[in-house]
Amino acid sequence: MPVYIHLANLFIDKAAIVKKYEGGIEQFRSDYSIGGENYNQEDNEIIALAKMNLDEFDLNRLLTKGLHFDKNLQFSTDFTLRSRYGTYLWNTEWISDNDVFAWHKKANIELIAKAIAIGNETIQRIEELAKQGENPFATIV
Repeated sequence: MPVYIHLANLFIDKAAIVKKYEGGIEQFRSDYSIGGENYNQEDNEIIALAKMNLDEFDLNRLLTKGLHFDKNLQFSTDFTLRSRYGTYLWNTEWISDNDVFAWHKKANIELIAKAIAIGNETIQRIEELAKQGENPFATIV
């Protein structure tokens, strides 16, 4: 299920959270207010945290809870960071995107196709969808 790419994004592989994060997925949801009144998102395969700037993410908090990060190489297999108008700070094998939405390589192919289609829409069409009460940038399910 693709998630919208905000200004600054921390994408975390949910499998890593389940396997490594102290307290598991429920504790992670609580720690980061997933489903609260913020721009954080969750789908079947990834959790995406959103901020205004990449330097606002507290990576040490993730590390103390068990996620992987190699400080010397500035690389993690469990998560990655990406700005809306930039690229990933490091590549991982499990994430892909179309500059509008990001998705896990295990995401449903039909949902990926929908994300690609929305990414190719004109601004005019996006505005029409919004006027009809649809949020074309919501997590695709």
